Amino acid sequence: MARFYDPELYDASAQGIPGDVEFFLGLARQAHEAGLPVLELAAGTGRIAIPIAQAGISVVGFDQEPSMLAHAAKKSGGSKNVRWVEGDMRNFALEERFGLVFIAFRSFQHLLTIDDQLACLRCVRDHLAPGGRLAINIFNPDIAIMGQWLTTKRGSVRARQDDVTHPASGRTVKAWETRSYHPATQEARSQFIDEEVADDGVVASKVYRGLRLRYIFRYEMEHLLIRAGYEVEALYGDCHESPFEDTSPEMIWLARPAAG
Repeated sequence: MARFYDPELYDASAQGIPGDVEFFLGLARQAHEAGLPVLELAAGTGRIAIPIAQAGISVVGFDQEPSMLAHAAKKSGGSKNVRWVEGDMRNFALEERFGLVFIAFRSFQHLLTIDDQLACLRCVRDHLAPGGRLAINIFNPDIAIMGQWLTTKRGSVRARQDDVTHPASGRTVKAWETRSYHPATQEARSQFIDEEVADDGVVASKVYRGLRLRYIFRYEMEHLLIRAGYEVEALYGDCHESPFEDTSPEMIWLARPAAG
């Protein structure tokens, strides 16, 4: 069975959202100035954790996929500032307490139930040092786009992104996607097709993989945070700290454990 992600292809194609490395690095520096380490949940191949480590900040990169972590460890080149840990972000126990725990690039939305969401948030709260903060990026649900996939785009296939070159094979990879929204469960489901094309134009390999994300509305997320024992410090509409508005593409939440 193929892995959900090919770590090398993931590196070439998953670039996050604009400004996210700089945003989370800035928060990590604030934790570091307080003498506290940083934890990234769903760290993947280290796209953000490695620049944090390169800045001289102690960081733990945590993920459930061993192949991603192995690739991250290879990329980090034995840096003493980063430690890679395999586990489930709903239930983990680390010895450290952190000045910042963050979940970037909408990875929190892989948690499909309220129980799983609250379990993660409460586990994070238990790992925050006094004064520590949680930062989470989720996408802002776009009702107009949902309506298109529920009607005129239903069942259609579109290019997911520009073509990329596979780092290992050197072949062009064409990425396709079909998407469906399920309002009753607040799920966005995608079927991805990655076609690796040889020099003669023949498709040398084709990988299918599915993705399910729970989309979360603004006040729903605020309610989850409060139920899990946090108070909201800030909500931004992107990683440049723009005010959150109707057309904001993202939600960037900053929260602290509630007093008392």
